[in-house]
Amino acid sequence: MGNGENITGQELHEKVVESVTAIKNGPKVLNLYMDVCARCGTCAEVCPVYQGEPTELRNPVVRSDFIRGIYKKYTTTSGKLLGSMVGASDFDGDMKKWVDSFYECTGCRRCATYCPFGIDNSVITRKGRAIADATGYTPDTMKKVVQTSLDTCNTDGASPEAFKASIDFLEEEMKDEHGVDIKIPVDVVGAEYFYVPPSGDVLVNPEATTGIAKVFYVLGMQDKWTMSSKCFDGANYGLFTGNDGHMKADNKPYVEEAKRFGAKYMFMGECGHAYRIMKMMMEKGKWWGDLPFKVINCMEWTADRIKEGKLEFDKSKNPMPVTYHDPCNFGRSCGIVEDPRVILEAACEDFRDMTPNRGENWCCGGGGGLSAMDDIRDFRMKVSSVKKMEQVKATGAKYVATACSNCKRQFMQLIESHNADFAVGGVHDMLSRSILINGKAAERVDWEG
Repeated sequence: MGNGENITGQELHEKVVESVTAIKNGPKVLNLYMDVCARCGTCAEVCPVYQGEPTELRNPVVRSDFIRGIYKKYTTTSGKLLGSMVGASDFDGDMKKWVDSFYECTGCRRCATYCPFGIDNSVITRKGRAIADATGYTPDTMKKVVQTSLDTCNTDGASPEAFKASIDFLEEEMKDEHGVDIKIPVDVVGAEYFYVPPSGDVLVNPEATTGIAKVFYVLGMQDKWTMSSKCFDGANYGLFTGNDGHMKADNKPYVEEAKRFGAKYMFMGECGHAYRIMKMMMEKGKWWGDLPFKVINCMEWTADRIKEGKLEFDKSKNPMPVTYHDPCNFGRSCGIVEDPRVILEAACEDFRDMTPNRGENWCCGGGGGLSAMDDIRDFRMKVSSVKKMEQVKATGAKYVATACSNCKRQFMQLIESHNADFAVGGVHDMLSRSILINGKAAERVDWEG
């Protein structure tokens, strides 16, 4: 983690206390979370981290009490007078314990689904991470990802030239598959749809993007959409470090690019946290005022085209048992749960749901940006992912589809770590392999199993 350069122990204490006491004049919901916890243990029973290894510091209540105790000590009469008798406590100066704990929360929000008071510990986690960030203690891996994205407009640090080379390769692949020219337009001013995927869906696991391209082709809309050679990664790690300034700075170039294109729709890809920020936070919160475009998600849009009968598939191209992992940001924060299933059921012979699913799904164990942190890989492989791996095994699936690059990376490492007998990819990947182009599906399928 960062080491808080140039800050003394006393200064650290003052900054932590000042940040926590500021909650009193901050968002009402966070104020409420400071006061109403009954310590009933419900959140622990549904927390993937605690269920993976039920130790004290992995209990959501104990983690949140790092902040709640300071809040009570410095802002409440009972806390000032009665101290620990009412749960008040002081910051002990151990920032390593603070950071380790808040970066062992996946931010999945499952606790909020089941808590009788609706307490969302991920909100408190984000406050804890924000304090770490403000005092220079954000883990180095996370700091690097954020800075790379701010510098290059993508978390991989890829250049526009590298992006264009990837697009050329994908167009060649689609020509080989279907014998026709299926384009992925780039930097087209006047396009109605500005497609913003996670960069992984272009550079690492690109079949989600070829699936999108094929849908536009079938609909006769190849001239209606575009990507940007500069802004092709909706991932925004400012959400995960708790730094609102970084989150908005990462967001702004995409807004300006959409305006430059004159787009009617910012067409978000298979990335739950990117869509959540753009739709639920930026658009609804009017960060940049009233926008000349609407934020929509590709899975909703494609599912609607399927329900309209405009797309046809050869399901035999996807014969293996397929299940869907609901990314936490789609399943709980955005409510996009039926649309991916519409796509998968149309494109696959044997779709099987996990139990539980949708808004009650278990996190993959890499949420909250943790999948990018290889220094805690052992924790992600052996603790936070236990419940999810149990779910996948129970389905007997040979392919896990999910709509999140962070989830994909986590699953890829889980497959390697556990020598698991399944593959992972995107939702539009399955569509790409079975959609009919001029009456035929792709002649070559890369999936092996």
